[in-house]
Amino acid sequence: MKRDSITFNLDNLPDRQEVELEGGTFELTLQQNELSGVLSIDIVSVDDDTHQILGEPLTYGVPLWYWAAYDWLPAERLVPMDEAGLESSVTIKNFQNPVSLLDDDSVYESGDSDGA
Repeated sequence: MKRDSITFNLDNLPDRQEVELEGGTFELTLQQNELSGVLSIDIVSVDDDTHQILGEPLTYGVPLWYWAAYDWLPAERLVPMDEAGLESSVTIKNFQNPVSLLDDDSVYESGDSDGA
């Protein structure tokens, strides 16, 4: 069950990717805090740049913006994780190999079932 993923250029941080998600087009910017090493993501709606959340930390297995109830956010659950389940954290060394920013909903959209 392969999930869709969003990739970034880790050699050129901060790196910005424009992605099409449910609810519109968004700019996602990945950056790393120089002191702590924590990776974080900014999301900005391309259609309305007042719709933005800055500095959301990448926490392994926790959906981005899970705490936010804004109707402009994409419906997809974007989760930093590895499909093999071998990792337990997100670092610059393991991000994108094997940990990726995955669309956790895409496994169900592709025709696979969650058992229901």
